[in-house]
Amino acid sequence: MPADNLHLTLVLPSLLWPHHETIVPKLQLPALNTLRQWSKYFSQSTSRSQLYRQYLWQGSWLQLASQQINSDSNNYSLIAIPISQTAGMHQLQYLDGKILGLSIEEAKAFCEVLNTWLRKDGWQFWPTNPDLWLVTTPQKIEFTLPSLLDLSGSIDGTAKPTGTDATLILQRQTELQMLLYQHPLNQQRIARGLPVINGFWFETDCTGTANNEIPLYTDSSWAFHAHNLPTNYIELTNFTPSQQEVVLFNDQLCLPVNQGDLYTYMQILQQWEQNWWQPLLTALQNRQIHQLDIRCEEGLLKICKPWLPPFWRKTKPFSGLSL
Repeated sequence: MPADNLHLTLVLPSLLWPHHETIVPKLQLPALNTLRQWSKYFSQSTSRSQLYRQYLWQGSWLQLASQQINSDSNNYSLIAIPISQTAGMHQLQYLDGKILGLSIEEAKAFCEVLNTWLRKDGWQFWPTNPDLWLVTTPQKIEFTLPSLLDLSGSIDGTAKPTGTDATLILQRQTELQMLLYQHPLNQQRIARGLPVINGFWFETDCTGTANNEIPLYTDSSWAFHAHNLPTNYIELTNFTPSQQEVVLFNDQLCLPVNQGDLYTYMQILQQWEQNWWQPLLTALQNRQIHQLDIRCEEGLLKICKPWLPPFWRKTKPFSGLSL
């Protein structure tokens, strides 16, 4: 049982459905609707990447990743994100993250291929996580690219590197794509029904502002010093017997939102109603939780149990379009 004064923050990127040309059918989420009725809304618009930086790590991501692999190299470094990309009519569609199904052993095998190919240039890839890598270079590379987190599953002509070494980054992306085309590692993935790894997105360092004193539960590869994400509220109570503040970061909705997959989006919300919204409502009613915050890119809901039911407050059912 968690502490009676527990302050729980749920960070849910892509909670709202952005594809307004597709009508979201009526959602049956009575517990979430009650929580919203008890809440106070604060408009705090932010990008998805800013949300990640705010909650998942503190300080330099590259420095934390270097410490994780025990690298004492004085070389410069970049973030390297393996992707599976498919050419569309006017843009590239891509998959990244856990949907790629990469294991750490497979990631190491890919890195060995890349390191052999680029040894003459001094580039070296390190799989800090199966789906999020570090690359060290002998010289500083000056370029700017938007965060892949903010591209929402598609890369158009505007998402190109700029800066002094933009041409080098473009050349490297093309070179590695050709290297991995029909590579035996990808042939094995095809045989297993997995997406091929046929591209890389490079990013410079990014600074996080998370509070390391607050326990973090997430499955995101971007996180440092995190606990595994529990599957439901009951499981969380077994992890937090005496903690007073906890952050849960769940980006499960990002993939269906990126792909415009309305069915999966609705299915996940229905699962959350059973696994999270209803148990959280009960916990607030029983004073097991003092405050619940729900955070996404569009804003923040601060939720406390009212002393009297706010019967005068008319709240529209959650439609996926607004908090």
